[in-house]
Amino acid sequence: MSITTVGSNLVHYEVLGRGNPLVFIHGWLGSWRYWWPAMQGLSARHRVFAFDLWGFGDSSKALSMYSLDAYVDMLDQFIDKLGIATPVTLVGHALGAAVALRYTKDNPEQVNKLVTVSLPINGAHIHARLTNSEPDSFVNKILGKANSFSEIDAEVRKTDTEAMNALAKELMGCNFAEDLNDFPRPILMVFGEEDSVIRPPSGDYYHLQKSGNNRYYVGIDNCSHFPMLQETAKFNRLLLDFLSSDGDMTALTLKEYWTRRTH
Repeated sequence: MSITTVGSNLVHYEVLGRGNPLVFIHGWLGSWRYWWPAMQGLSARHRVFAFDLWGFGDSSKALSMYSLDAYVDMLDQFIDKLGIATPVTLVGHALGAAVALRYTKDNPEQVNKLVTVSLPINGAHIHARLTNSEPDSFVNKILGKANSFSEIDAEVRKTDTEAMNALAKELMGCNFAEDLNDFPRPILMVFGEEDSVIRPPSGDYYHLQKSGNNRYYVGIDNCSHFPMLQETAKFNRLLLDFLSSDGDMTALTLKEYWTRRTH
């Protein structure tokens, strides 16, 4: 376990590997731990970091720090405190995807590429029970055993319920669609097509499933809220493909990806 401080507060983080830096940011359910398989998969080419947001895992817990702005500032200070070389690549999931998106929008020169997983594009796409449930109850009742994992079950009870509820309420009032229309850095959006926590873009936002303007979209069939755990090998190779591509990435899809490697 590694600990640094931001102000008088503790930030728990883990780091692995060598190469260009990459920072993983977790979501509402769990902590840094569910990134471990991805960290292992990418550590041969990247120096990978993952940390616990305020109120989650083993980082400090205080109601005054539970806001999107506070988490964006936390990410900024974490990068500065650890001397992580910029531009950095960010990979965020759910709540963490919103943090990474906002940070990149505010600091495009600091970011090389961005990967969002289960980004809550519109507040209506967020499961309402995130605003009023206890974390372990939400996992048991909404995800169920079939879509949860030991990496989640081991950590979710460390979550401050106020952190989960407060950020769900705040993000229910957000809409990131306009941010995505002309994004300043290359962004890969990944969704599990069967995600019951954050719905993939649909209706008025269905156009976001089409690649264009620095934006790339991959939906994973028969996959729920944690593709990094449910489809680890596919997820890791998808990230490696995206991160190693310098030119046109419009053909970056799982179907073509697996066709290339299995025939």
